[in-house]
Amino acid sequence: MKAFKICSFFAPVLSFPITSVLVRKPQQSFRRPTFATKSNNESMAQREILNELDAFQYEGRLPAGGDGHRCGFVCIVGAPNMGKSTIMNALLEEELCIATRKPQTTRHAILGIMSTDNTQVCLVDTPGVIENPSYKLQEGMMEAVMGAFHDADLLLVVTDLFSTPIPDDSLFRRVQMSEKPVVVVINKIDLANKVNKECEENNIEGRTVTVEQAIARWRSLLPTATAVLPVSAERGPDDTGINALRQILVGSEDVPATLRDLGRPMAGMFPPNRKTVSVDVAKSLLPFGPPLYGRDVLTDRPERFFCSELVRASLFQNLKKEVPYCCEVQIVEFKENHTKSGKTYINANVIVERDSQKSIVIGKHGATIKKVGIEAREKLEEFLQTEVRVELNVKVDKDWRKKENSLKRFGYVR
Repeated sequence: MKAFKICSFFAPVLSFPITSVLVRKPQQSFRRPTFATKSNNESMAQREILNELDAFQYEGRLPAGGDGHRCGFVCIVGAPNMGKSTIMNALLEEELCIATRKPQTTRHAILGIMSTDNTQVCLVDTPGVIENPSYKLQEGMMEAVMGAFHDADLLLVVTDLFSTPIPDDSLFRRVQMSEKPVVVVINKIDLANKVNKECEENNIEGRTVTVEQAIARWRSLLPTATAVLPVSAERGPDDTGINALRQILVGSEDVPATLRDLGRPMAGMFPPNRKTVSVDVAKSLLPFGPPLYGRDVLTDRPERFFCSELVRASLFQNLKKEVPYCCEVQIVEFKENHTKSGKTYINANVIVERDSQKSIVIGKHGATIKKVGIEAREKLEEFLQTEVRVELNVKVDKDWRKKENSLKRFGYVR
């Protein structure tokens, strides 16, 4: 992972215990007050003080940004398993969020920050939308989605080649009725050459099997969307669709060129009477404002959070069926340069709901948890860029997904 700072600012759309991070308030817009009732001498003195404050520099002070600087939040929303986390990682050119082939891997709203000289894009990856949550954990996940939706300046609606809809009809109606700008992303277009168009499952009303059909479908659902872009996020940051989306979000002068790289525009990619997204339109998607974070800040989450996520990803990759969904990971100890060899020591608890699940996670003679630990250590060493020693302990917290106290302790609800 590149050398980025992890900022400790707590955003209201994110559900992680504030006690575990240092609070850093975002920079506020600075407005000069007027002094209509003051004498000229008093006004001049106050202006001089304000000018001195403007010029005063100190460590950690954020740049004010020019008059044309833009900054805003982008809510990434869609059904489970649409590749939202993969899209955010590709946009950031960093493996920030865990992404597996299993649905509902993402449980928290996670902030990823993309900064240029003139724009700061605060991407918020959200859990996959669930229409009818089955237990309190899922309710907390949907609260994270709604919080991100409410605070967003721009909505990034993610679907796939098959036009999988947002499962919650009421949320989708809010998207349709919202005055916030919307960009639709058709992910997994690489499946177009693999799909069986004659399969009965693919002939269901509303389901699409070609990129052209998917774009036309979503243009009809969201007719005012700024763009409906086909992408293949699995190809990574250099995918032409991902690159075009990145340039649109940051309001780059290269927007028209990157859209041309996609080839001849398909019907519905842009609103009626438009052949592309202009630079001015791209710049208008986010509001004017100073940056909220330093240029080299990638996220506001602490390292401990991402370490727990990487262990959880290993659980998803090594456990089957419902078991990984019953697991939570809590970092108990995180010590840098702990051993004589300078390794970082991480002690984590893997929380399950049943004794039977504990046996499955541990495995015969501890084989499963050992494999999870080895894979997690490899990911942690890549993330932390140092040697890591990992110790995993499996514990039972009966029905933790349904208990409010447990969910508060794990940072899913307040």
